[in-house]
Amino acid sequence: MEHGLVTDIAICIIAAWVVAVVSQVARQPLLLAYLVAGFAIGPRGFKWVTDVRDIATISEIGLSLLLFMIGLEINLKKMVSAGKVITFTATVQILGCFFLGWLVFGLCGPAQNRLEALYLAVAAAMSSTIIIVKILYDKRELETLAGRITLGVLVLQDIAVILFLAIQPNLKNPAIGLLLLAFGKVILLVAVAYVVSKFVLPPVFKMVARLPELVLVGALAWCFAMAGFAG
Repeated sequence: MEHGLVTDIAICIIAAWVVAVVSQVARQPLLLAYLVAGFAIGPRGFKWVTDVRDIATISEIGLSLLLFMIGLEINLKKMVSAGKVITFTATVQILGCFFLGWLVFGLCGPAQNRLEALYLAVAAAMSSTIIIVKILYDKRELETLAGRITLGVLVLQDIAVILFLAIQPNLKNPAIGLLLLAFGKVILLVAVAYVVSKFVLPPVFKMVARLPELVLVGALAWCFAMAGFAG
């Protein structure tokens, strides 16, 4: 069924809300409800939303907003207080799972598939930040010591994935110049985000703090500005 983008977004939101209400009554996880709603209205379900470009756009917008909301929940000062534990735990977990996965997946296929084994190993070493943060938030454990350590490990996992995605287009023909350029872009993105959020955004948001709608619009503008800059 063909619709415009706005109609498809409306269908997605309504379906997610209806299934989430039913899930709440049945005392089932909301994440499961959202997955069921998406499957039900998608091309494999009732086919209410079938346009591939609309689905890609909606998923990008939803993921940007969801990760932005997760970012709002992160308290860097509290995470830094457990910095050594987080760094050690994340390093052991990421490198351990990565090398173990690379070994296992490498043994499962022919020698020429080492690059594929590398991708599978990286995927196996990562956890779903979205799902875990949602569970911690629902259980009100996000601000506990265990929650902060878990969140810190997830953030370091995300950073590792970002670095890997930055260099992965050049893995077939690795060149030191291209790899350094990829790392440089990541560092530039992080540096710009840090400088703007540290010195520019605080006075701007303080100035418009009395107008909640401007705070909301400004936060959304910052979210999509960074997404656009990263793109």
